[in-house]
Amino acid sequence: MSQYHLGNYIAKQRTHKNLSIRKLAQLANVSHTEIARIESGERKHPSPLVLKNIAHVLGCNFLEMMRIAGYLEDDHHTESISSIFADLSTLTKEEIEEVKKFIKRLRHKHDQN
Repeated sequence: MSQYHLGNYIAKQRTHKNLSIRKLAQLANVSHTEIARIESGERKHPSPLVLKNIAHVLGCNFLEMMRIAGYLEDDHHTESISSIFADLSTLTKEEIEEVKKFIKRLRHKHDQN
């Protein structure tokens, strides 16, 4: 688990963006009481969907937020996956299909070993 408390992390990101709890809640389509509970530490494990919505509004890395929340292990593998997904955002649909085919071949090769 990270040294960060999820609530502190979200509060810090929210205040950095000059957003109130209510405004973040509105933009993330999450109740303001849920955000307040997360930030206070009362809500320890919000759903990944809630975290995804909050991360999107705050411009935070979703996988990092999942790591801080304790859903993912604290390792370099998460960083690698995150950077790969960031790189995919610039690809065309055809290129993404090629990446999917490549991953499928890698999985098949791995399964055979």
